[in-house]
Amino acid sequence: MSEPIPEQAESDGNQDKTIIYWEREYSTAFPPERLKLDFHPHRPMLNNMTLDEQRALAAGGYKVLPDDCGPVRTVGSYGWLIRCPADIKLKRTADGVRWQSPPILPEERLLGYKTFSGMYVDLILNSGYPKLCCGIRMYYPKHVGLMMKDLPNPFYHMPERTFSIWEGIKTQEYKRTPNQYAWLPDYEAFTANFLLQLHKPTTLKRGDPIGLVLPVLLPKQFALEEIRHPQ
Repeated sequence: MSEPIPEQAESDGNQDKTIIYWEREYSTAFPPERLKLDFHPHRPMLNNMTLDEQRALAAGGYKVLPDDCGPVRTVGSYGWLIRCPADIKLKRTADGVRWQSPPILPEERLLGYKTFSGMYVDLILNSGYPKLCCGIRMYYPKHVGLMMKDLPNPFYHMPERTFSIWEGIKTQEYKRTPNQYAWLPDYEAFTANFLLQLHKPTTLKRGDPIGLVLPVLLPKQFALEEIRHPQ
C-alpha cells in the first residue's frame, strides 16, 4: 500500500464533473485519498503490445501476473481510500465482540457527533458486528450513490488481513445523516463508517487502510438489454 496521498481538487475542468464534498467529523480523521495500490511498474504492459509482441514475450518464458492485466491495474486506482483514525484492537468472544479503543474526546468532535460507545467502535443494534467510525462525512448529489466496499483483490495486496468489509451503497432512499449546508440543496450526507467482518482477532493501527468509497449510478439510471441477432 502506498503512502497517503490527499485528494487534490483541480482548479479547472470541474464544470463537467460530479463533485463529492467531504469534511472531518473528528480532528483525528485522515483525508480521503485516491486509491493507489502497489504494482510492478518495471514489468511490460501487455495491452500496449501487438499480438506478435505478446507471443514473442511468452516464447521467451515470460510469466503473466494478475497485475499485468489492465483492468486489475485500473481498479487498483479507483475510488477514495479511508484510513483508520486510531489504534484499535477487536476480537470476537463467546459473549460478543470486544474492543480496545481510545475515546473520542469532546474537543476532537468537530461536528459534535458522538458515537453510542463514545469510542471509534460501535455495534449495530446489538448485532454482534463492529462498526468502525472513521470520522469522515461526505456529501453527494441525489442522482448518484456512494458505494462502501473492501479494497480490490485483498487476497493479493493484503493477504494477511484479518477482516473484511461489509459492502453497501448509500443512496438518498436511506438517508440518516443530516445535510447541514443550505448551499448544497441537492446533496445528501453520510458518514464513512465501515461494518467489519472479523476473521481473527484484529489489530488496527492509526493510518491503516480500511475500505473504499466510490460513486456509482443508481439502478434506475440504467438497464440491461440483450442484443438479438436475426435468425
